[in-house]
Amino acid sequence: MAYCPRCRFEYREGVTHCPDCGAELVAELPPEEEFTLPTPETELVELCRMTDPNQAEVIKAALQEAGIATLLRTKGPITGELSKVVDGATDDEALLYVTRNRLAEAKEVLQKVQTAPVVWPEGMTPVEDDEGEYDPEE
Repeated sequence: MAYCPRCRFEYREGVTHCPDCGAELVAELPPEEEFTLPTPETELVELCRMTDPNQAEVIKAALQEAGIATLLRTKGPITGELSKVVDGATDDEALLYVTRNRLAEAKEVLQKVQTAPVVWPEGMTPVEDDEGEYDPEE
């Protein structure tokens, strides 16, 4: 039999990779890790939550560029996971987590990303309409 070392599921002979996580299957499962209490280096804390998963991806990339490990969890109809239902409509939600010992530094990166001016590539500058709004049709 073959086993996934991450998911710990058993698969029939001939399967070489886990269909869930993509890990290469092994002949024997490694011993389970012992539970340890979180430390400031391992405990995840929420940095921010937002309704735009794409914006969260940009912030995640900036954090990773700064060397800060980041976990992004998304929920809602766009991401395929349901979050909360309000008045019959679901809301998208993205939550970014960092380790407790890097939280202050992550907040600084977040602030820089949120206040940085938008620089459009040449030829891709959006056109404003009469009310000063960007018109995606232009």
